[in-house]
Amino acid sequence: MSLLRYDNGNLYWLPRDNISKQWNKRYAGKKAGTLKKEGYIQVKLEDKISYAHRIIWEMFNGEIPKNMEVDHINDDRADNRIENLQLLTRNQNSLRISSSKGFGKKGNQYQATKQYKGVHHYLGLFGTACGAYMANRTFFIGEKYDSI
Repeated sequence: MSLLRYDNGNLYWLPRDNISKQWNKRYAGKKAGTLKKEGYIQVKLEDKISYAHRIIWEMFNGEIPKNMEVDHINDDRADNRIENLQLLTRNQNSLRISSSKGFGKKGNQYQATKQYKGVHHYLGLFGTACGAYMANRTFFIGEKYDSI
């Protein structure tokens, strides 16, 4: 039995026959999931927490192979439109992350990061993409800095 419906990157609860009318009145037709501080949307299904992007991938493509991960193409972890999701190996995904542009959308803010001498630095959350980009571009570790 399917518990969720997909619509443009969002999941919605479907009515249930074997649950009290109170549950259907409260949840049926409403958006499922909670946006977490890491930027991912999580959904509680049958006492198990699952990521919305993984649920959506499996709705369209079937089970995710054990050696693969679902990646957000545009780096926005809350953008779960099926056309924004792709399967990558763990190695491909980590290489993609380390070579990313240094900032990305996280919830309704932009997170800035910088990789310097093999160390990944978290630079903070900003209200605009420009702010995160500037934090990334002006990152300084306190020694002579060569552009990356």
